[in-house]
Amino acid sequence: MSIDVSELSFEYPDGTPGVQELSFKARAGEVTAVVGPNGVGKTTLLELIVGALRPSQGVANVVGEVAYMRQNPGFDGSETPTVGDALALGLSQDLRRQSAVLRDLYAASAGAEQEAMDAAMVLGEALDVWAALGGYEIEAKFDQITQSVLDQGYATASTRRLAELSGGERKRLILSSFLISPVPVLILDEPDNYLDLNGKAWLDAELRQSTKTILMVSHDRSLLTTAVDRILVLEHNSSWMHGGTYASLNQARRERAIRLAKDLDRWHEEERRLFRYYKLMKQRASISPDMASRADAAESRWERFCDAGPPIAPPPEREITTRFVGSRSGSVAMKATDFGVDGLFLPFDLTIWNEDRVLLLGENGVGKSTVLRQFRKAALAKGAERDNSSIRFGPAARVGYFSQDNRVSVDVSLGSESDDAKVPLLQIVAEHFGNESDARKALGRYGLGGHVRHTLEELSGGQKARVQLILLETERPNVMLLDEPTDNLDLESIVAIEIALSELEATLVTISHDREFAAGYDRFVLFDRDGVVAETDDLELALDVAARSRFSLLDFKGLEILTRL
Repeated sequence: MSIDVSELSFEYPDGTPGVQELSFKARAGEVTAVVGPNGVGKTTLLELIVGALRPSQGVANVVGEVAYMRQNPGFDGSETPTVGDALALGLSQDLRRQSAVLRDLYAASAGAEQEAMDAAMVLGEALDVWAALGGYEIEAKFDQITQSVLDQGYATASTRRLAELSGGERKRLILSSFLISPVPVLILDEPDNYLDLNGKAWLDAELRQSTKTILMVSHDRSLLTTAVDRILVLEHNSSWMHGGTYASLNQARRERAIRLAKDLDRWHEEERRLFRYYKLMKQRASISPDMASRADAAESRWERFCDAGPPIAPPPEREITTRFVGSRSGSVAMKATDFGVDGLFLPFDLTIWNEDRVLLLGENGVGKSTVLRQFRKAALAKGAERDNSSIRFGPAARVGYFSQDNRVSVDVSLGSESDDAKVPLLQIVAEHFGNESDARKALGRYGLGGHVRHTLEELSGGQKARVQLILLETERPNVMLLDEPTDNLDLESIVAIEIALSELEATLVTISHDREFAAGYDRFVLFDRDGVVAETDDLELALDVAARSRFSLLDFKGLEILTRL
């Protein structure tokens, strides 16, 4: 076994349990996925395994060096300002240290002449160490990565600011560095987030052919079906290992829930039987003192049984319950006329009708999120700004927006911009509902009832996504602009959102790279790298085109070109 976790437990400083008595083994050379409700402790488990957190009890043993990819690496810019810094994240410890040494020495070699000569000698020795560690071979692989993702060699791309790239490009670069790393054990937290359909297909193939030991958190149903060997399921009161893929997980979950329910029923039946017997013996002992010892023994047996506690209860089938209320937005929900963005896509026309389900597809970096942000900006515009816009909404449209980065707007009355992340969750939600009672009920419906005193910065990515959905409910939108709404949600929450949206009387304009989620849409607008925009109502055609790399929409039949060529 490469990863052996035994009786692992962890509590946060406020006493909130993170992981409770968890034990499992991840086999060498296999891909083990971790799934479970948002906030159940998936990321906490990964950080305990790599030593970023110290357990309150239990141990996590790993055979071999570990490389840990956090959930959103390279998105805060603090540790990875450049492409070169981002690619270094997946290196072994020796290579990362030597890479930092070389960076400092290159900077020092630009000093005064004598100092530069001394630095050059030290640099030469450092380069010898770099070569001995396989650094040049790694640089060659980095060159292949940057050519594939950015159409640039490593020498040119390494100094580019990472913030200039799209989320998908950043994730693809960093993921690639981990997958080509000589480190034998990879711990990956939601590696599929931000990837487009082509990127997910690439990740699927890489995972299936990898010989590394990989433990990863993922909520992508396609990836969990085709690229994993086993699935560790975390629940709020237990954990269990499923020896197959997502294809058989739901059946295994149902069978387990039935078994647990039967065990719990049997326990309650036995507890009632022991209780009734002990009461009967007590009654007899009151008549016959000779029965006192038997009555005491019966009472002790019942107490020991109760002290041992009942078996694990089956988990709830669904942790969140949505209450979106839609309405008609008029025959035309919105219309874009001669709408384009320089450097991203050429001007195009698009009319979206009431209750249309429109999915925006294309490679990372082609401007899909920009489209949604511009739509939202037009919805918020007033006066002359609205009159001059190329985007118009129907007069009855109420527009709601879900952001991919889970940004939650905090009212200025609750705190300044610098400390808005420290406002308690209940206070944020109550500000939108108008009272704490309704806010508590809403948080309970979304499985956040135990987090009312927590702040946004204390929540997981999936929990922040749930908060966004709660606040979106309060806006009662009939036109929804959704940027990757399922990216951070757990599997059960994704299904709940799919059901809620399918039953909602509203217009949806959505970005998603989830193949299963895409099946709920009927119009597909595609963007390519040349700035061309096209549409189809054929789901399979849309997914086939969007899963390709560097495609041109002009090469495909069956697409309606929307761009003004």
